[in-house]
Amino acid sequence: MFSIHSDPLAPLGSQECGGQNIYIKYLAEELGKLGWQVDIFTRWDNLHKKKIAFISKNSRVIRLKGGPTAYVSKQTLFGFFPELFKNFLKFTNFKNCYDLFHGHYWDGGAMALMASQKFKKSLVQNFHSIGIVRMETKKRFSHNSTEDEYFAKRINTENNIIKHAAAIISLAESEKENLRRFYGCVREKVHVIRGGVNMKHWPLLDKDASRGILNIDKKAFVLLFVGRLEWRKGIGTIISAVRLLKENIFGLKALIVGGKIFGPRANGADSKEYNRLHKKAQEEGVGDLVDFTGSVDHGRLPVYYRAADVFVIPSYYEPFGLVALEGMASKVPVVASNVDGLAATVQDRKTGLLFEPRNALSLAQKIMTIYNSKDISANLANNAYDEVSSNYSWKKIAGKISDLYDLLINENMKKSVE
Repeated sequence: MFSIHSDPLAPLGSQECGGQNIYIKYLAEELGKLGWQVDIFTRWDNLHKKKIAFISKNSRVIRLKGGPTAYVSKQTLFGFFPELFKNFLKFTNFKNCYDLFHGHYWDGGAMALMASQKFKKSLVQNFHSIGIVRMETKKRFSHNSTEDEYFAKRINTENNIIKHAAAIISLAESEKENLRRFYGCVREKVHVIRGGVNMKHWPLLDKDASRGILNIDKKAFVLLFVGRLEWRKGIGTIISAVRLLKENIFGLKALIVGGKIFGPRANGADSKEYNRLHKKAQEEGVGDLVDFTGSVDHGRLPVYYRAADVFVIPSYYEPFGLVALEGMASKVPVVASNVDGLAATVQDRKTGLLFEPRNALSLAQKIMTIYNSKDISANLANNAYDEVSSNYSWKKIAGKISDLYDLLINENMKKSVE
């Protein structure tokens, strides 16, 4: 596997870590249980990280030198591909020991394509997010959309990956349709296999105890966001909704979890977005009601989920939204934007509530629905928990992908014999 900008072992909530990291980590872990040996190549972005680290007995992360050993934006990765690929070849001693190559995102796909063509093995691709949709979303919603050159290069790269991939794994039907509509990708090449959640990692901790750990008043009504501090996550919508709700909900509090914004290792991009959002909260008169925690260790996240009354996912674009599954597995009522993969993951009025993206009034109304009815809150949480327990296990997902791998490897073997 190649996941260049997204190290599967990176700290959660930072610029370099999101749903993609979690997806790859758990997928590799489960594939290892099925007997696959999985190497995940990523860019070495921190000297404190080991060159080789193990996820499990059969899966490891291998960090390749490419540019500075520091965080860089995805927009600058194109120039580092030659060095990264050269160091990949050095690692393999210029000999292939892999049965197939699996790319993640456009950058990982670009590297996987190079390896696929070099060693004549099948390419499997997960996009996680696609350039054309992301570009149009940014033009529509972002305060800063001056990245035309980057998107042109990215979209060209994506087209090349689609052309040569033996199979593409999409996390939702909406992405499959977007690949057909915007890229002309043939339907037969795309396999919709959703992401999953590890239920063991989301214990149903006592709510009052969780609030005690976080020093939150037991009578407070807590909104929770977990994710990167990034424009497309729509955090500003939560802030505006808090302004609309503060007079109607006693003890209202919003926790924004994510972003390397404190300490000597604070990330520049995270800090810039934090400053913008913090200023917005002050301007809207809710600075005292919105708490930015910074990034939180993954093992502590269950405490935050269980302390919350509502888990809010206000993204402008979300191809799938693994974080929604975490909220559902934690039995917290989910309120999410009615966009892309979120609309498929969260079933409106059954396993959560959907609202119009970037519409603070719509979000506030959904939150009030939950605030006003303990029965609705409990039904949404229970339905969501049953849904993820039944249909989103990593074991099932890894099994489907394993079957796809086997199919492609067998096809390669037939071609080599012919």
